[in-house]
Amino acid sequence: MSTLVCLLCPLAASAQATDPETPLAVPDSTTWEGAIGATVSHRPEYSGATTQVTKLTPALFVRYGRFTLTNASGFVTRRADDVVRGLGVDLVRGDRVRLGLSLRFDAGRNEDTSPALQGLGNIKATVRLRLNAGLKLDGPWRLGASWSVDAFGRGGGNVGDFGGAWEQRVAPRTTLTLGSSLSLAGDRYMQTYYGINEAQALRTGYPVYTPKAGLRDLSVYANARHDLGEDWIVLGGASVTRLLGPAADSPLTTRRSNWGLNVGLARRF
Repeated sequence: MSTLVCLLCPLAASAQATDPETPLAVPDSTTWEGAIGATVSHRPEYSGATTQVTKLTPALFVRYGRFTLTNASGFVTRRADDVVRGLGVDLVRGDRVRLGLSLRFDAGRNEDTSPALQGLGNIKATVRLRLNAGLKLDGPWRLGASWSVDAFGRGGGNVGDFGGAWEQRVAPRTTLTLGSSLSLAGDRYMQTYYGINEAQALRTGYPVYTPKAGLRDLSVYANARHDLGEDWIVLGGASVTRLLGPAADSPLTTRRSNWGLNVGLARRF
């Protein structure tokens, strides 16, 4: 979770494959399905950085009944479905209300990611336990919220978000999604990713900074999905994120407003 812009995460908002007016279908408990492909993203080196980097990521998604496994958010199947990164299970899935639980790998952060991080040390990889909920409103609108914790206690702390999205089919094979989300984090997460302790200050020259729990960022995004045929799809999106509160005030933050682009190609099966 080394960057807050999370450019793949907005693709999850475009993962519903049917008309937004169609109620969410309850998945068959014995059906296999999935997708395989890749995404290319252009994003900051880390949340709050000035320098941008481009990254190619292979992606796989597999579902069996209520269980899913994927290393990338937003890889759509044939169902009207949101795809959540990690190993997940649908606890409640109705026409309007969803509740799910997932375990996702958090790669942490390597100080070699950017010259600005040199001397801070690496943030250990861990696994995050995430609870997410969704509510489909009338028409093309929906709301969502999630809360995750560092399951191994390696400094990841707590992170939550709340957001809304508008999704509409704008052409027979093209769906457009517009949305926004507001995130917040606990003091342990803030200290790990945005804080500077005394030892780090001595090594890097940054001032000591001890952030408290608070708002993390506000993001807005636009995503599009186009079906090339029965099996192949193209995904694309753009996002802008504004760091807030303790994250924005961190000595590591050299640019409070970040932007990103992404494109993906997937084959559904």
